[in-house]
Amino acid sequence: MSCGRVLETANRGRDLRLRLTSALAAAGVTGVVAVLSAGASAVYGSVAVFPAAGTPVASPNTQISFRGASPAELSGVKVRGSKSGSHSGKLRAHSDGLGASFLPDHPFHAGERVTVKAGVSLIGAKNGVVTFTIARPPGHYTIGFPGDSTRDAPGIQHFHSRPDIAPPSILIKKRDAAAVGQGDLFVAAKAGPGQDGPMITDDSGHLIWFKKIGGKDSVFDFRRQTYRGHPVLTWWQGVAKSGQGLGAGHIVDTSYRSIATVQAGNGYKADLHEFEISRNDTALLLAYQPVTYDGETEMDTLMQEIDIPTGLVMFEWHSLGNIARSESYVRYSNGRPNDVAHLNSIQLTRDGNFLVSGRNNDAVYKINRATGKIIWRLGGKRSNFNLTKASHFVGQHHARLQPDGSITLFDNGQPPQPRRPARALWLNVDSRHRKVSVRHAYRYPKTLYSGSQGSMQVLGNARDVFVGWGGNHPQLTEFDYKGNVIFNARFKPGDDTYRAFRYPWDAQPDRAPDIAASRSGGNTNVWASWNGATGVAQWQVLAGSNPNALVPAATVSRTGFETHATVNGSPQYVAVRALGPHGEVLGTSPAIQPSG
Repeated sequence: MSCGRVLETANRGRDLRLRLTSALAAAGVTGVVAVLSAGASAVYGSVAVFPAAGTPVASPNTQISFRGASPAELSGVKVRGSKSGSHSGKLRAHSDGLGASFLPDHPFHAGERVTVKAGVSLIGAKNGVVTFTIARPPGHYTIGFPGDSTRDAPGIQHFHSRPDIAPPSILIKKRDAAAVGQGDLFVAAKAGPGQDGPMITDDSGHLIWFKKIGGKDSVFDFRRQTYRGHPVLTWWQGVAKSGQGLGAGHIVDTSYRSIATVQAGNGYKADLHEFEISRNDTALLLAYQPVTYDGETEMDTLMQEIDIPTGLVMFEWHSLGNIARSESYVRYSNGRPNDVAHLNSIQLTRDGNFLVSGRNNDAVYKINRATGKIIWRLGGKRSNFNLTKASHFVGQHHARLQPDGSITLFDNGQPPQPRRPARALWLNVDSRHRKVSVRHAYRYPKTLYSGSQGSMQVLGNARDVFVGWGGNHPQLTEFDYKGNVIFNARFKPGDDTYRAFRYPWDAQPDRAPDIAASRSGGNTNVWASWNGATGVAQWQVLAGSNPNALVPAATVSRTGFETHATVNGSPQYVAVRALGPHGEVLGTSPAIQPSG
């Protein structure tokens, strides 16, 4: 590395430490010096380290992540386990140049204490040393696996040109064309007779794109996000079981080509509840890990920030050690590990901290990104805010801090509190006076109870909302700012989706259109589709005796995911062209010989 590059990276590291200092101030850290020279001893230092000081359940395969220093400033990293001894390893830079991860050559031992020095002052260090503890493995526990789906139930869609896919149908029950928001519907079909997979449809329920997921895998949290300034599709994919998942995050571009598969770090598997791309182009995800904690088998739910280009961990936070058992409203039995928090959403807030939802605590937490400390709790047994009676929520999902400081979430209303109908909740939050009240509460037109899952999206006009009603409830509803239902749809015949969204989407696949054809009664039936294409206005059928010299034989308007056309006679070969709104050719299928 050149001297200029070292100086540039060091300056960026100092800039980040200034931001970390601001985060400490936001957390209420006063009376201490937040930025110290290397080697100084204090409770708070200038470089963040994860696992954070005092973490009681770190992974045996953990890396040690530093934020706020360049690799050049971390030349003095020393790591030692109380049982495993001194650890050698490699220091790898984060892609933004503002941190690095130390990757030990060998794993740590269960239950041992690990000490870390780095040649710079570390947040949480005592006498220059950060200490955390490695988790002990869990006792026996039981978690069940899902069953398989069938593609033969009524309501499943079938296509001549794509016989390999069989997505469920979406039935539109209400649509106010003059009022609904712009964009298509984004759902992740699961739990029903249709194939599981990410799915985009238009407002009429016509399929735009579907990706079938085979085996025991499911898809959760499918949506459009932005990565490196460009729109992308993202989803979690893996095995879902008993309210948790083992999988990874997936990112594809507007041609449906894979950009990245994002794994959790430190030996964990990414959980199904959240796969968020932050405004810094990092990935936020959760993981569930059973451990032995205070003599009991507990489910540690943890969050990570992942550097997408390198896969390195930039931040890690554990519920165990931060959220007490006494804060939980739920106690599991029947061999399941007790899940104190059941984290189910994460968001990087505008001030650089994290908003985290703890379903089993009926609480939303703001977490300091530099220290890992809880800044405040909203809801639950230890709330730092006064909530009006109407603003209390139970078993919530999908908490989001909005630009004006309000918070939106899906209020399941259960469990384990007395059952009440689910609602999408928009809360006014007075941070100065620590008061919370209801701005809007949106309920389904008929009484609806939702024991799990659910989502609430504020649409582009910052007033209307789009709601997915959670597990076992296949409904999708859009409300205007007055609370009127302007769009209502449901899966048919019974699939559901963890979350549901509406987004504008423009895409063109990198593969050719699909075609099927058969001869009947002296004519030829042709079916054309192009999975994921949004710009097709018409289909042109090409026909002839030479597959390399076909000529136009018919042109028809696109009528949905698959369009049918009839060609007079029985040409030896046919193909289809996808035409745009001005007649431009977008793509051409291979030439095929019709059957029959």
